[in-house]
Amino acid sequence: MSTESLKLVAGFGSSIIERLIAELGASQTDAFPELSDIRNLQGDSTGYVRVYKAAGIAKATHLSVNVAPGARYFNIQIVPEPQYNVTRYAFEGMVTVQGSQISMDMFPDVDVFMQIQPVLEQMAGVKKVFDEAKQTDIDFRPSRLPHMRAFCSPFFLNAAKATEADLPELDKIANRYFDEWKKIFAAREEVDAAAAADRTARRDHMSDVVIALDPDRQMIVQVYGEEITCAIEKAVMY
Repeated sequence: MSTESLKLVAGFGSSIIERLIAELGASQTDAFPELSDIRNLQGDSTGYVRVYKAAGIAKATHLSVNVAPGARYFNIQIVPEPQYNVTRYAFEGMVTVQGSQISMDMFPDVDVFMQIQPVLEQMAGVKKVFDEAKQTDIDFRPSRLPHMRAFCSPFFLNAAKATEADLPELDKIANRYFDEWKKIFAAREEVDAAAAADRTARRDHMSDVVIALDPDRQMIVQVYGEEITCAIEKAVMY
């Protein structure tokens, strides 16, 4: 395994966090200090969760854990404050030099997505990026997880068997998604306090459902224990 390959695996996805800081003025918070150095049940240091805050953003999280030599899982979520009609930006995957699974999306809140036509108009730029991505040689497929498919947008991209050669293009596409998310964020409209409270409750409920239906959760518990697994879920999902 070459040094360049290891660097690619270790740093993939970080361009989004760098842009979040540089372009939206996000700063790292001290939330979830128990996840600043994630250790497995054997005591090995495997990764971290970093939490960021910016104006209009409830939180942005970056989970990165090395699950095996040369294999890394990352999860980036940017969650707008609930009073804004803005989707959540999501970019995650298992990255290895043997083959990776990478996905990205603009997960909408349920109440926003009930008004489908305005959402599709708002996400016209995302559709363009999505359509162009589907024309590349990358093998994009639906998620195998029904609960993830239930909550995704029409522009969910999942590269199920990405090669090492695909990773630079996937990083480029994820950054184009981020470009479109920034446009939506810049044009955000505010809802009233009652609607924002209802949306927060729905976000919590959806997070509960995703966690409850996750077929891989028990494997994570076996590696990290229930307490750390719950902390990771709280940091990333809610």
